[in-house]
Amino acid sequence: MKQLNLPFKIDKQYENWEFELDALDDRLSGYHSYKYIGKQLNYFLNFITHKTELIFNGDYLTAVILTIKKTDVEDLYIINQFLIQNASKQIQVYELSSKFKVWRIMYFSSYNPKKKQIIVIYGKPRFIQKHLLILLKC
Repeated sequence: MKQLNLPFKIDKQYENWEFELDALDDRLSGYHSYKYIGKQLNYFLNFITHKTELIFNGDYLTAVILTIKKTDVEDLYIINQFLIQNASKQIQVYELSSKFKVWRIMYFSSYNPKKKQIIVIYGKPRFIQKHLLILLKC
């Protein structure tokens, strides 16, 4: 089994997107955060992403944070169903939040009903497990 076919693959190098990134304040010491400003890779499944943050450790992509706005619970269900089909493990975190492990990548999906937005975070499992609460502070 391999990584899902998503526009940003974990462990790819910074140089793949360097001309389409704007530096953000780093969330974590030793990691560099960038906002994707390109026009071609603003999607997750069939959803248009409104913000995409890439987090690098050195030159290697470690995690991705996707924000999808103007959504509802049904959209979260669609995303989760896709991840469930590919996951070796699923953990329900809260009513509207779940974690999935697909190949060697951890995925976290969460719906915020007040903002009507979905956050999808994916990356190296140890990194996601250790830093999830910090990563959710978008």
